[in-house]
Amino acid sequence: MLDVDVSVIRTFLTVMDTRSVTLAAELLDSSTASISRALKKMRDAFNDPLFIRTKQGLEPTALAYNITPNLAQALNNIQNAANLTNGIHQGDRRQTRLKLSMSPLLEFYLTSLLRRHHYPFDNVELMTETHDGDLTRDISRLRSRKIDLSFTPQKYADWMITNVPVLDVRPVVVCRVGHPRMAPGFSREQLAQEEYLSLTMWPSLFEDDEVLNPHRKAPIYSSSSLLNLMMMAATTDYILVCGQQFAHEFARMVPLQILAHPQRKSRGTVYAHYHKSRSSDTSILELIDILRQGVAD
Repeated sequence: MLDVDVSVIRTFLTVMDTRSVTLAAELLDSSTASISRALKKMRDAFNDPLFIRTKQGLEPTALAYNITPNLAQALNNIQNAANLTNGIHQGDRRQTRLKLSMSPLLEFYLTSLLRRHHYPFDNVELMTETHDGDLTRDISRLRSRKIDLSFTPQKYADWMITNVPVLDVRPVVVCRVGHPRMAPGFSREQLAQEEYLSLTMWPSLFEDDEVLNPHRKAPIYSSSSLLNLMMMAATTDYILVCGQQFAHEFARMVPLQILAHPQRKSRGTVYAHYHKSRSSDTSILELIDILRQGVAD
């Protein structure tokens, strides 16, 4: 019978991810000595070296590769059980807790879709944090399972992270109804004359895009507050360039005019990222499906 505790399994899986005792210690807020002790317990339990030192780092043995999927699944099951137990002790019977990292814009879009799809919040607790744009930190937090799911416009080149394309971002112009200059069929030259609003968090879609903004014109106002941007677009002559999916959600809340942009091709893709050990996690897959259905709608 395997006689190791959960922390030892988590340490082993983190070393599998990073191929480094030092990096594993950083991710787990531990010391290299503690990581080494945990690995020794695993080696003794499985009677196998598990890792071989090479110039490129620690190379897992065949046994290490073979046991990783089962240990990762076991760790997830234990965590889910712990979440359920904690919830019951606190009078909360929700079975799953997911921590998400995303931009304010995508959080607004996702929560709008969840509301329309009657998402079972009585079974799942969602916790969101604002993505700070640090992709390296995001990967580390996914690897160490400090977050369960993140959304960015980049595809991560990391063998332990699964990237799933969720939606393509096609630009539209949002402005107030009755705008004195902006109307269907406007030209790029007309657009270049307008003062515009910008999201300080991705996807701003206009400010840093050489195709949409070839003259690198600076925004008149930048903010991470979607409420401020929506109200300014609805009540002033400033325009906002954003993805059409997000624009239509804005228009459900305030009266806005949505105009097709001359550049109708996708300006990027939003990806969902999660640890490969979570590939069969139905809670994660359901959220991704809802976002994809929202695009289809």
